[in-house]
Amino acid sequence: MYEDMGTLLNKGYGTWTRNMVIAVPFILDLMATIIFSLFAVALFVIVFVMPEIASSTVADNIPPEVYLEILSSLLKENLLLFIAGTLFLLLLFLLIGSFFEAGAIGMCSLALLSGDTSLGQMWVSGRQHVLNLLLAKTLVGLIIMAGVIFLVPGVLSSDRLETLTTDPASTGSVLIVLGTMAWFLYALVGSILLFFVEYALVVDDLDPISALEKSLEFFRENKTGVITIIGIIVAISLALEIFGSAISSVEALANVWSLVYLFISVLMIRPLTTIWITRMYMDRTGKELYSFDMYAFE
Repeated sequence: MYEDMGTLLNKGYGTWTRNMVIAVPFILDLMATIIFSLFAVALFVIVFVMPEIASSTVADNIPPEVYLEILSSLLKENLLLFIAGTLFLLLLFLLIGSFFEAGAIGMCSLALLSGDTSLGQMWVSGRQHVLNLLLAKTLVGLIIMAGVIFLVPGVLSSDRLETLTTDPASTGSVLIVLGTMAWFLYALVGSILLFFVEYALVVDDLDPISALEKSLEFFRENKTGVITIIGIIVAISLALEIFGSAISSVEALANVWSLVYLFISVLMIRPLTTIWITRMYMDRTGKELYSFDMYAFE
């Protein structure tokens, strides 16, 4: 018999309090993303921007609009290189994120099976599943992006793209709006159906295609549970956003809240929700989970 949602959340919380080390993959993911982003920006400035500025004949006090003109011409002259670099960075960030996400899910899986986990499990699970998880994420992204087809009728019915803004009541504009709404609904449904792809792939050691199929099967068999856990996660995010907006209205607290929000998200929310989702998947696919004495609710 499956755990009810209250039991799942309580036991997941107990696993988190016992294994707060599960936050480490998310911390490392954030640090790696920041470091590589700064490195990419610095490399772009050194290789492209600085030589352009050094070779220009403008005065020492360059106004901001001149910088924008230099940057615009730079992008036009090196558009293909810029696109290739952007795609490389996107792939790199996906690879880093996939490694640490696989590591986090692996740590959660071990904690739920044995009661405790370790950083060693993060490296083992990350190395084992990083490429398959990267491919799975790419497939999910392509599936969601396929919804762009809903915009095709609106684009084809417009003689020029300018008419979409100059004549909002035109057939093309209306079809674009309807297509955008259809794409949003398609993406929403697709995201829900494929919500457990990463967890199926890591926990059951599946290939990307099998993980997609498993996620669809899991949703068919657990529609209420899947929608409920997603709703809970969304509700937590919305509550933090609303609270943050209220706090940020006080200028002195705005910057403080940004740091607090980052701290809460990385150290608490992401590890805890990952444990909850992993527990739901493992519980409802017949895995024998570890039970602490503190989990006795009688």
